[in-house]
Amino acid sequence: MQKVNEFEYGEDTHHQISKSFQQLYGPAANRSYRANSAEEILDDVNKLISMIRDHHEVQCPRLAALDDYIKARNSGIYNDDSRRHEEERADHRAAHNFAKVIIAFDVGYNTGVPIKKDSDDEQVNNIIAEYDKANDMEALDSELWRDMKKYGRAYELQYRNGQDRDRSVISDVFETFVCYGLDVERTPLFAVRYPQYQVGTQEFTTVTVYTDKEIITYKPCQMNALKLEEEKREAHFWGEVPITEYSPDRYRMSGYEDVIPLIDLYDAAQSDTANYMTDLNEATLIITGDLNLKKYTVDDLTKMKKANLMLLANGINPDGSRSQTDAKYIYKQYDVTGAEAYKERLQKDIHKISFVPDLTDDSFSGTQSGEAMKYKLFGFQQMAKTGQRGFKKGLMRRYRLLLNIKKYVNEADNTDLGSLNISFTPNLPKAVLEELKTLVDSGMEISQETLMSLASFIEDVKAELEKIEEEKKKESDPVMEAMFGNRMQQDSESGEE
Repeated sequence: MQKVNEFEYGEDTHHQISKSFQQLYGPAANRSYRANSAEEILDDVNKLISMIRDHHEVQCPRLAALDDYIKARNSGIYNDDSRRHEEERADHRAAHNFAKVIIAFDVGYNTGVPIKKDSDDEQVNNIIAEYDKANDMEALDSELWRDMKKYGRAYELQYRNGQDRDRSVISDVFETFVCYGLDVERTPLFAVRYPQYQVGTQEFTTVTVYTDKEIITYKPCQMNALKLEEEKREAHFWGEVPITEYSPDRYRMSGYEDVIPLIDLYDAAQSDTANYMTDLNEATLIITGDLNLKKYTVDDLTKMKKANLMLLANGINPDGSRSQTDAKYIYKQYDVTGAEAYKERLQKDIHKISFVPDLTDDSFSGTQSGEAMKYKLFGFQQMAKTGQRGFKKGLMRRYRLLLNIKKYVNEADNTDLGSLNISFTPNLPKAVLEELKTLVDSGMEISQETLMSLASFIEDVKAELEKIEEEKKKESDPVMEAMFGNRMQQDSESGEE
């Protein structure tokens, strides 16, 4: 092909097009595992091995990439080897942790105030309260929500320990998955945990399968050569598969997954700005004069380039005379206004598409009214409601399993969850004083207990009320009044004299 035709066919370009997150990880990296029955998979060890390998090799890389973005290890900027072609040029790479900002806001909004669980059955309330206290459920719920929004899925394992105490723990998404049935209700058939550990340079795993009736444990084996040999089986009495999957919706997408391409663009733009500023400080000096360039070799010219110095021969003017000797610096011109507007637009798009407001925006000033703030959060609140519905399903399943085991060990009557109500309280700043004043001015009566609950320095409202009652009793005690009443009267009389 002639040189002149290379432009038409684009064969003279060396720019590499990097794939976006969505191109790298397709639907197969986020699909749910399904089967006709648990026996279909568990009776054939090779099918189980194939399912574990698929999770480890196809699904875990996507989860690892999502985990990297929340830890400022953005693969889009750090793994792009085509950004710089010249070694002497700056190659700064700056990752911006938008993913952390998005998840921190989401987790704080939905779980900053503990999730409330309330039933009409007092026995159920007592069982749940005891279980939540024993497992520090406020922290666990928050971490489950974090995993759910970070990976699009979260797993909770329930078990009964050696002290006959019921426990809930998070099971790592990198080593856990659930296989569902083909029915419309997507009934969990079994769950798999394969925690990995390393001995020297070899990686091992212990595979455990949880069905609705038993726990099957296999002998430890190497991860790169899975060979499952059953070690033991033991029955459990939770009534269902004791691993619960939490997901915000049926798509199981991360809270920042769809804005990762925009984060990559912002990283690239900020990195290019940093590279420009560095290269500007090392601008190339061009000296044009009456020079004999024939005596310079290619190596000499390369050394000049590394030293940011170029020697050029004079040109010839139209009248035949040589051009004037000149010396100047050359550098790439930078459109400050255009570049900053581009980065600002990217930043706004990230917040707009993720529905997470930019709290550093001027529109979030302290003078905004509560109603105005609600409108700014309207889009995020709609998305939060979707996540809350998905999370509630997981919580309802958690407490249903809890009642199953309590009934089996005779620690609960033959009861069910009944009208268990799970409610979320948005963790947002509130203008309590303004609201309280408005209600009082309108004639509303508020109890002392409610008023005390609004005070930040009172931890236990009931204990404070009891103290007040005790003080009132002391003041009305006839013995105390006889002892201190006469003395107060004598003091007043002596004061008058």
